[in-house]
Amino acid sequence: MLRSIAAACATLALLAASPLLADSSKPKKVDREYVTAPNAPAFQAWEQADEKSAGCISCHTQTDRKTMHANPAVVLGCTDCHGGDARVQAPAGASEGVAYRAALDSAHVLPRYPSRWESSANPERSYTWLLQESPEYVRFINPGDLRIAREACGACHLPVIQANEKSLMANAAMFWGAAAYNNGILPYKHSILGEAYNREGEAISVENGVPNDAAMDKRGILPKISPMPSWETVPPGDIFRVFERGGRNVNNVFAEIGLPNEFGQIQRLEEPGRPDLKQSFRGPGTALRVSIPVLNIHKTRLNDPFIWMLGTNDNPGDFRSSGCSSCHVVYANDRDPRHSAIYAKFGNMGTSQQVDPTIPKDVPGHPLKHEFTRQIPTSQCMICHMHQPNMFINSMLGYTMWDYESDAPFMWPEKQQYPDAEKMRKILDRNPEEAAIRGKWGDPEFSRDVALLNPKLKDTQFADYHGHGWNF
Repeated sequence: MLRSIAAACATLALLAASPLLADSSKPKKVDREYVTAPNAPAFQAWEQADEKSAGCISCHTQTDRKTMHANPAVVLGCTDCHGGDARVQAPAGASEGVAYRAALDSAHVLPRYPSRWESSANPERSYTWLLQESPEYVRFINPGDLRIAREACGACHLPVIQANEKSLMANAAMFWGAAAYNNGILPYKHSILGEAYNREGEAISVENGVPNDAAMDKRGILPKISPMPSWETVPPGDIFRVFERGGRNVNNVFAEIGLPNEFGQIQRLEEPGRPDLKQSFRGPGTALRVSIPVLNIHKTRLNDPFIWMLGTNDNPGDFRSSGCSSCHVVYANDRDPRHSAIYAKFGNMGTSQQVDPTIPKDVPGHPLKHEFTRQIPTSQCMICHMHQPNMFINSMLGYTMWDYESDAPFMWPEKQQYPDAEKMRKILDRNPEEAAIRGKWGDPEFSRDVALLNPKLKDTQFADYHGHGWNF
């Protein structure tokens, strides 16, 4: 089942993030000149901090935590963390119109791709969008993002940030190492690959900083990790080539599959299980020649983003930000108090309880409060720690993935559904599990309230979180 899930979503995620999309599908880029805000200070007087919030509070008239910190000793203004221009005031009495919009645009840091960031909510399935934005804009929407946390938070928290940048929650070295070895990509059992980016969003290698000794090796500390190569550039010399078409009709020229036929002949049928021995004349990634394991690792890092990226923000239990904010800024993800404790009452659809009048309370993708916390509920951990679905924290909570049979009459329609291609794509974008296109949980409204069926069920009890749209 898990293999079918991987196969179903491989193409979907990569198409969404691929630079190879047709021009008509590409968002329009706006060229802008950005001004980098100074690093947030460790110490300052409140008079100085208030100057950096003066214009901001003309719109954001209330906030849950002025500095996001519960500690009153922290003295910060809005632009210390977010950047922007605090000198700009909202037009008196206006909340819309040309003048108001001009003031908003002048005060805020604007994105390079405005169509992707249409509201203050985290967008659904943003994949690698953050990497394509300026660091100034990333800082504006989330000062805790690891690309710019050194500037916004480093005056007080630099050692923690440096450790976080090298943590497994950021680099996924254990996942990439296991996947690379088990699928024949690399011959090493220890990890040499991991995810990391510089301030500009470019993939980089990360070194430990000090030479490894025997004790460090024994504890699994890696001396260095390097980025995963692009999936379309890796020669497909792996065991999954058995699934390729091609080979039956190879003569003294390369097979015609995937290549235009200049003679106008009908392309000859090729069979799986007979892969060609040489690559396309056009290079790796063409003529149906791709390294499927590398493709699937890239797919997984997009559908299960580690903390360099935003969460997918599209299912109950999938709402979070990036970087330090991934954990320390809580979202509404689960109505079960065993998992969410004091946050359970706020629902499972990522809606906000902020007192800020500019933040809508009914739009998914906003944090519960404008505050950091160390009271992090298990439901916040579950956003990441549920893949594969029967491992990590799922087992600690006593859950496993639903077996598709227990109390099935409640989960499947009475008559089989036959969705068209457009509807299938819409469902699989949100939930890469192929069964979702036949089950009731392909509808996000049904998926949101699956746990409310529990009093009626005989053989199973469902969780209230649905990472990927799956049922646990």
